[in-house]
Amino acid sequence: MIGRTEMLFEAARRIHDAGHEIPIVATCRASGHELKKEADYEKWAADVGARFLLGSRLDQPDTIAALQEARCDAAISMNWVGLISPVVRAQFTHGIFNSHPGDLPRFKGNACPNWAILLGEEHVGLTIHKMSDGLDAGPVAAKSYFPIGAETTIADVYDWLRLEVPVQFANLIETMAQGNLSLAPQPTNPELGLRCYPRRASDGRIDWAQSAQTISRLIRASGRPFEGAFTMLEGDTKVLVWGARIERHREPFVAVPGQVVHAAAGDPVVATGDGLLRLTDLELEGAVTTKSAKQFVLSSLRNRLI
Repeated sequence: MIGRTEMLFEAARRIHDAGHEIPIVATCRASGHELKKEADYEKWAADVGARFLLGSRLDQPDTIAALQEARCDAAISMNWVGLISPVVRAQFTHGIFNSHPGDLPRFKGNACPNWAILLGEEHVGLTIHKMSDGLDAGPVAAKSYFPIGAETTIADVYDWLRLEVPVQFANLIETMAQGNLSLAPQPTNPELGLRCYPRRASDGRIDWAQSAQTISRLIRASGRPFEGAFTMLEGDTKVLVWGARIERHREPFVAVPGQVVHAAAGDPVVATGDGLLRLTDLELEGAVTTKSAKQFVLSSLRNRLI
């Protein structure tokens, strides 16, 4: 096993429990969102008698020697940093199989589930593919999909991935062990691809001049386990927005985007570029107040979220 995330961890445990040997456990420093960290990988490696490797480079002489000694049939991988070199991939009889949370080749690169929500896609794809030269390249062993609805959050997608990745990896190894592995080449037409680039916490800032739908997607794509979408109340108090839904006004109206227009069952309702958004889950960052976040935002209809 090579990589990070609780999904990979659970996949390896499931594969081991099915009777397959895992002699090498390689991981690197966690990025911060994983539920399983380096110490968890190290302890599990000790429990199953595997050699534990920690670091971001696999092409070092001592690591290559360890892989040659282990003589592994295959490796499972997820969320490794960077591309894995051909000399490392060559140490595995059947290659290295990566779990990628994107519908390859359309979604390749970084933060693919987040981008899928932001772009209003109909689903998030999970692709198990054999690594080759190039980013998220190589033939496909399996695909599965999770539908994106009007209220789907990134947390929903991660809940699905935590269940689906171990299942797909376990199926892969069983199929390989039975000699029935079948791989399908990825389409090579560049127009079918979509390179997704990394996102950072500051990208979650809400622009209230955008449409209610666009802001809703941003909130749903930026939530837990990530840092959350955010806005500034009157420019000086940071408000994290964890949940929202599109609201209809009972009559035609005009308001400044970001203006708090009224409350709906205690939820602030805020004007956007083309309508209203009801904020259902809020948090004040670093504020010292006895009021709840919603009460704080609703303290005046003159309030502006910026």
